[in-house]
Amino acid sequence: MPKIVICEKCGYKNTKGAAHCVHCGQLLHRDYYKGLWLRNVIVTLGLFLLPFIILYYFVSSEATKHSENQVQQGLSYSIDVNTRIIRSFLNERKTDLLSIAKFDIVRLDEINSNTLFFQRFITEKPWFDFIAVADTEGIVIFSTDTIKIKANIQDRSYFSESLKGNYHNSGIFYSDILDTTAMIISTPLLNTNDKTVGVIFASICLKTFYDVILELRIGQTSEIFLVDENGVFLSSSKLGGKVLEERGHYKEDPNPHTGQKDILIHRDYRGEKVICAYEKFDELHGYLVSEMDVEEALAPVTRLKNVMYSIFLIFGCILVVSSLLFSRQVTNVLKNLTHTLKSTLDDINEKRNVINTINVELRERLRDCESLGNQLRISEEYIKNIIDSISSGLIAIDKNLNITYCNDFVKTFSTSKEFKMHSNVYDIFPILENNDIKSQISHIFSNKKPFRMGKIPVVLDGDKLILSIAGFPIMTTNDITGATLLINDITEQEQLHAQLADYEKLSALSQLALGAAHEINNPLLGITTYIELLLEEEKNVDRKSRAKEVLDSAYRISETIRGLLNYARPTPPKFTKISLNKLISETLSFLHHQPLFKKITIEKTLSDAVPQITADANQIRQVLTNIFLNAAQAMPDGGKLTVVTRKVKFQELIEIEVMDTGTGIPVEHLKKVCEPFFTTKKGGGTGLGLSISYSYINNHNGEITISSELGKGTRVVITLPIRQKAKIKSEVIE
Repeated sequence: MPKIVICEKCGYKNTKGAAHCVHCGQLLHRDYYKGLWLRNVIVTLGLFLLPFIILYYFVSSEATKHSENQVQQGLSYSIDVNTRIIRSFLNERKTDLLSIAKFDIVRLDEINSNTLFFQRFITEKPWFDFIAVADTEGIVIFSTDTIKIKANIQDRSYFSESLKGNYHNSGIFYSDILDTTAMIISTPLLNTNDKTVGVIFASICLKTFYDVILELRIGQTSEIFLVDENGVFLSSSKLGGKVLEERGHYKEDPNPHTGQKDILIHRDYRGEKVICAYEKFDELHGYLVSEMDVEEALAPVTRLKNVMYSIFLIFGCILVVSSLLFSRQVTNVLKNLTHTLKSTLDDINEKRNVINTINVELRERLRDCESLGNQLRISEEYIKNIIDSISSGLIAIDKNLNITYCNDFVKTFSTSKEFKMHSNVYDIFPILENNDIKSQISHIFSNKKPFRMGKIPVVLDGDKLILSIAGFPIMTTNDITGATLLINDITEQEQLHAQLADYEKLSALSQLALGAAHEINNPLLGITTYIELLLEEEKNVDRKSRAKEVLDSAYRISETIRGLLNYARPTPPKFTKISLNKLISETLSFLHHQPLFKKITIEKTLSDAVPQITADANQIRQVLTNIFLNAAQAMPDGGKLTVVTRKVKFQELIEIEVMDTGTGIPVEHLKKVCEPFFTTKKGGGTGLGLSISYSYINNHNGEITISSELGKGTRVVITLPIRQKAKIKSEVIE
């Protein structure tokens, strides 16, 4: 098919090769395309510079704004994320401190009893360097790190604020006490009455705090840090800023960090121009700053300019033949740039969404963990209180015989001043270092069976105790992981058993005494009556003297029988109001004329402050008579008997003190002198005087205390209440 050439004038289709148009005669083969090419070249060359300049400035301006907006959004996002993270961290530390700001104490000096709790709290929460307590004068009386804290903090702002009843965060500052940078949080310390007894404060671990700040990197020169209100670094910067020494801006420029929040361009501490986003952080008394070098922020724009210059130089020479390609190239460059920027933005948005999702999940998990932790803590405290409330010692040990848990009661069996968990059980409780006990404990782990041991005598701090010990294996499936030891102090039980045996003996003795008295008194009465008649009729002096000796022996037998009766069948006291001083004087006046008292000097110091007391006059008179006679018998060659009465200060009690200068009582006999039938007089006494006296004083809710020293004498102190609870008679004995 022949080629056709269209006439430009009339549009008629002519066969190629014709010189003129068949329709209108228009010339078809003139050099039109060349002119068109020249015109296109000229027009293209003429218009190239203007569109290029317009395009250059338009693209450069928009790209610059777009890049700056992207960087500003990234910096603002970094500020927002870290602000939430830091505030969350500080609020958690505030909650931690407030949770322990009240203790079950009355006085501040009791705080040392919680040392173990504070140490465990620091170990479990590593974001604290230490926790310390200061009294209301600012003196630090307790710290988990005693090496660092030895000072008075009265002039510290956080101490003053907390003493007023407020929680306070000091922000980051240089501490001359700690000789380093620090952040202190403090709050009032309350006792059981909700009264402020001091200030509890803690140092937040700055390394942990700085690690909390996320470095959401958007470039090689991007960095985030804290500055105070003067622009001084509160945290280290990636590019070399020194904490509390350098400023975050150029030293010759004014501080750009003012107001609440802003995004601006300024010179940083290196003198480099940076794009900076900041926000005021009241809790830290400063600003959180995120910035990036302007040069790096505008690097895409610079690269775009270089591309455009290259296009102009390379394709300017061949613009005519490559205008379409040039346009396409420019379009492709713009498309690629737009796509790159859009991909970067989408990536940032995607990361932000991922981080937001992670934050939501973390908050939910944190709430779940806090709830679970509270439940576990409540359950643990409840179980611990139950175990601590029992009056038996409980120790849990592992296979290495190290203590894993024990209740409060068992600590009374320890001789160690510092009680530490995971210590060897024999080091903390030496009372268990008994071969039989060790063998039984060893058999628990080998045989996996419990054991019981009763009546084990031990010595603890010089006291003799009797213990019963039981051991039980702690099993996990078929393996033994430890053992539980249950220790009971049965000393009092054994003593009660011994007392019960004594009471049974005394009961038998009482029955024997009653029977003996009945069988002996009747014939003895006949004997004494007959001998008295013989004495009246007998004229022989020698026989009369021997008969009198027999009568005295019979009287002594009668006195012994009467003591047995009084001891075996005591009558209840008949309480009346009596004058104790007068009763003592009458008793001494009666005894003073006895031959036993002829060589004895009696000295009385009877206080006028002693009031009348409620007592049985006959029983008290017999007690005084027994004690005075014992004192006189202890001084066969004469001596001094001193009687003193006094009222006990601030108590409703009176004391009677009887002292002699006799031979004294051996130490080994002191504990037995009040036992029935015990005597040191070698046939000269019944051994019932002090026993009966002790019984009478006990009937009056009083006490007898005896102390003695061989060769120097004996001291007896009787303590009696002024009033008795029993009903008294109406008459008064003067």
